[in-house]
Amino acid sequence: MSTTQDPGALSRRALLSGGVALIATSCATTTPSAAPPPLTSVFTLQEQATLSALVDRLVPADEFSPAASDCGVLDYFERCLSEWSQNDLPLLRATVTALETQAREQHGMEFAALDADTQDELLMAMEAGQFPEAAGQAGFNRILRLTLEGMFSDPYYGGNRNYAGWDLIGYPGAMLASTPAMQAMGGRLPLLHTSAYGAQHDGD
Repeated sequence: MSTTQDPGALSRRALLSGGVALIATSCATTTPSAAPPPLTSVFTLQEQATLSALVDRLVPADEFSPAASDCGVLDYFERCLSEWSQNDLPLLRATVTALETQAREQHGMEFAALDADTQDELLMAMEAGQFPEAAGQAGFNRILRLTLEGMFSDPYYGGNRNYAGWDLIGYPGAMLASTPAMQAMGGRLPLLHTSAYGAQHDGD
């Protein structure tokens, strides 16, 4: 999150180490169709603004990749919360409300309008269960999980735009077979930008 050395802050390194484990297990448990359905927003514009600012503190832009929202994480949120994770929507909506309430009460501003360090302070308090609203800590944990899924899942599901998440961790894309050279230790695999669900989802 923050570039400060606060030991309580979630580091990008810690987030990415968790994201690698999610590649094989995230997203829907049902078999997807050949093409995803059109997105229908489940969040209000205010909720979208808050979530965009939130996920961009969990995975901020740096020299290695764009920020989470630029990688399609919110598109992933919309898809999973309108399809296979509908039961999570009340929790996430309550979490966004709790975060906005604390931002306004403590700082007199919307969360998205606060500077990065102040946003980080609020998120760390929410993560630690210090918000009076019961949804805070549970909602933070669920949003963190969905953010990592949106960064590192197959682009079919709406996130990992332009394969930025897979490029970040050196995952080449879906492969049916690998060559001996690709199995050699000590190097990074070529970036194939291939989706498991058809060439229409492949990147450049």
